[in-house]
Amino acid sequence: MTQSSIIPIKRLFLAAAILTGSLTGIYADDWPQWRGPNRDAVSKETGLLESWPAEGPQLKWKTERLGEGYASVVVSNGLLHTIGNEDGIIFAYGLDEQTGTILWKTKIGESGRHALSTPTVDGEYLYALDPDGELSCLNARSGEVRWHVDLFAEFQGKLQSGRGYGESPLIDGKHLICTPGGDDAMLVALDKTTGRLVWKTSVPVLGDKGGDGASFSSIVKTRVGKIEQYVQLVGRGLIGVACDNGRFLWGYNDISADVANIPTPIVRKNLIFSANGYNAGSVLLKLTSDGDDGISVTEIYRLQGNEFQNHHGGVVALGEYVFGGHGSNNGLPTCLNLATGEILWKRRGPGVGSAAVIYVNNRFIFRYQNGVVALLKADGSGFIIQGKLQIPDAGGDSWSHPVVANGCLFLREQNVIYAHDIKRTDATSVATPESLGNAFSSKIQAALNAQQTENNSLGTSGDEDNINSIVFYSQLYNAPEPETVFSTPFVRLTPNAEGFFDPAVISLIKTAKCKFVIDLSGNEIHAKQLEQLKGMPLLVGLDMQLCTGMDETVVEALGKLTSLRCLRLGSTSISDSTINGLSHLTDLRSLDLEVCENISDDSMAIIAGFSRLRCLNLKKTAFEKLKITDKALSDLSSLEHLELLILYGNRITDAGMSDLAKLTELQFLDLSLVGITDKGVHALAPLTKLRNLSLLYNTGFSGPLLTDDCTTTISSFKDLEHLSLVGAKISASSVAELGKLKELKYLGIQYTRITPEGVERLQGLLPHTRIRK
Repeated sequence: MTQSSIIPIKRLFLAAAILTGSLTGIYADDWPQWRGPNRDAVSKETGLLESWPAEGPQLKWKTERLGEGYASVVVSNGLLHTIGNEDGIIFAYGLDEQTGTILWKTKIGESGRHALSTPTVDGEYLYALDPDGELSCLNARSGEVRWHVDLFAEFQGKLQSGRGYGESPLIDGKHLICTPGGDDAMLVALDKTTGRLVWKTSVPVLGDKGGDGASFSSIVKTRVGKIEQYVQLVGRGLIGVACDNGRFLWGYNDISADVANIPTPIVRKNLIFSANGYNAGSVLLKLTSDGDDGISVTEIYRLQGNEFQNHHGGVVALGEYVFGGHGSNNGLPTCLNLATGEILWKRRGPGVGSAAVIYVNNRFIFRYQNGVVALLKADGSGFIIQGKLQIPDAGGDSWSHPVVANGCLFLREQNVIYAHDIKRTDATSVATPESLGNAFSSKIQAALNAQQTENNSLGTSGDEDNINSIVFYSQLYNAPEPETVFSTPFVRLTPNAEGFFDPAVISLIKTAKCKFVIDLSGNEIHAKQLEQLKGMPLLVGLDMQLCTGMDETVVEALGKLTSLRCLRLGSTSISDSTINGLSHLTDLRSLDLEVCENISDDSMAIIAGFSRLRCLNLKKTAFEKLKITDKALSDLSSLEHLELLILYGNRITDAGMSDLAKLTELQFLDLSLVGITDKGVHALAPLTKLRNLSLLYNTGFSGPLLTDDCTTTISSFKDLEHLSLVGAKISASSVAELGKLKELKYLGIQYTRITPEGVERLQGLLPHTRIRK
C-alpha cells in the first residue's frame, strides 16, 4: 500500500464542519457516482426549474485551479469531488458543495494524460482512478489515502485506447469492481476496505472488432433469473460477468469500434441496450438463463451507425423510449423505441459536437462539445428547448458530463467548476420568448392551429441566436431587414397514415400572401409528398434535415420546386449520384449539406452551377469516409457571390487556400478541424470582407496548426467581429496584432499559450471585446 501526499487547503474549516455535523446530514438528492445514483443518468430530484431564464440559471459559485481533464463531478454528504491534472500530477479534490471552497487535494498519480475517470463516493470513502491505472481509496472528508493499487502492475492492465483509463469504479456491497483490461484480469473485484483481490475474470476471444483491453465505459449491474451479473463494454465488446465469483457468462463483439468504446450500456433486467460511436451503431440484446448457470444471448435488433450511434455522451432509457445524441462528433437529439429500435424522431440540436445527456425533473439536459448546455422537454413526438446557457471559456472539447444534485447544476470545464442554482421558487424568473411575429395572416394562423399544424417563425424556432441560421435564412429576401427574416413563417408538415400531407393544410398555405418555409425535418420522404408542394411560388425555404428516403425520385421531385431559395438537407442520404436532380433550382441562395456522408468532391461541379449561391454548408464530423478536399475548392471558386462557407471537419490543406481566396465576397468562414497552417492563413489575405472566422483546433480531432505568425494576416481583416483561435499555438507575442481588430466582439483563445498577463493587455487594447480564455 502506498500513501500519496495530502494538501489540507482548508483543514480548520473542514474540522469545524465535521464537529458541527454540517457534513453528516442526509442528502436525498446526491449524485455519488458516474451517471447518478443508479448509473442510468436519471435523477429523481424534483422542485427544479422547468424552463431557464434567458440568461441561464443563476451562477451560485465558480471554483478554479482544479487541474485539466474531462472527469465529471460527484456530490455526496455535502462534498463535491473530482480529479484533475496539474502539470503532470493527478490530484483528487474535495470541495464544499455549497460554496465551492477547496477543502483538500491529494496526489493520486503522475501522468501526461488527461484526467478522465469520474470518482465514486461510498459512505465516508472516495474511490478515484487516474489515467495510468493508479486506483486509490481516500477518506472523502480529509483526502487521506487508505489504500492504493496499480492496475497495470498488479493485473497487467491493457487499454484499447492510448488515452488512458476512463471508467468510474463501481462499489457493490463489500466490493469495488473495475476493469484493468488484463488478459487474466479483464474485470476484478477488490475488497473495498483494503484493496485486496477477491476475484478476477479472464475473457475468451470475442471477435475481430475493436481492440484488446479496457475501454472507457463503466460497469453496470443487472440480474437474469438467479444470476446477478456485471455488464461492461470492453475493448472487444459487451461482456457479462457473474457477481459472485467473476465467472465469464457471455460476450458480444459486433458493437465494438476500432478506435474506442466509450458509452456506458443501459440495463433493463434481461435487456441490454448499447450505443457506440465511430459508426459502430447500437444494439439491443436479450439475456436468458439457460438453466445451467449460463446465459444465452439473443440479438433483438441491430442499428447501423447512420441510424443511431452515440459517441461519448451516453443515452437515457425512460419507459418505452431511449433518448440521446446521435452521431460521432455530433449530438443530434434523438428518440427511439427501446423494444423495436424504431427511430421516432431525430433533430438538429442547439449545440455543436457530441452531447452528454442526463434526465431530471421531467427535463433533459444536453451538454454539447462547444459548451452549450440546453434544457429540453422531450417525449416520443419531439422536443422543445426550455432554456440554454453557454459555459464560459469552453473550447471545442467540452466533454465532462453535467450533474444535478440538491438543486444545483454542476458543470466541469477543464480546471473550473460552475455551480448554477436551478431550484424553483415563486420568485424565479423564467424564459419568456419574445414574440417576434409571424407574417402569416391571423386567419391562416388560426386555421393552421385548428388543424393542429405547428406554425411559428424563425424568431421563435430556437435558431434565432444562431448566426449561421440567420445568415442562411436572410437569403430568402433580396434586401432583408432583421424583423422580416425573424417573422418568416415556418410550417411543420408530417405525413398522414396514407403517406400524404393533409390536403386541407396544403390548400390553406397556398393562400398565403407572404414568403414562407416548410419544415419536413426528420420525416420519411416520398416523391408524391413533394409533388403536393408544387404550385407554391411563395415557398422559398425547405428544411429536410435528417429526412430518410432521399432516393433519386425524391431528389428529382425536389428539383422541381424551383421557387426555393433556401434548402437544408443536412444528415440526409443525398449523394454524388443524386444531387444532379437539384440542378433546376437556379434561384438557390442557401444550401445546407451538413454531415451528408455521401457528398464529396464529385458533387462540387453541380453545386458550382448554383451561380446565385451565397451560403454553403459542407460541414463534416471528421469521421466520414468521403470528405471535401482541395479539389473541391477549385470547382467552388466560381461562386463569386458566396458570403458564408462552412468547411468544418474536411480534408482541406494549405494547397486549397489559393482557390478559397478567390471567393472575395466571403464574410463567414469556418475552417475548424481543417489541416491548414500559417501558410494557408496567409493565402487568405484577399478575403478582406471577413466578419466571422473560425479556426478551432480540437485535441481529439486535430485542426489548424497555427502559430503567432498567422496573426499578421488575421489582423488585416479589419471587419472581423468573431474570431476563434481555440487551440492555436499562439502566445503573448500575438497580442499587438490581435489588438488591431477594433471591430471584434468575440475572441476565443481557449487552450492557447497566451498568458493571463497577455490576456489582460489584449483586453486593454480591445475593451469592448468579449475574450474567452
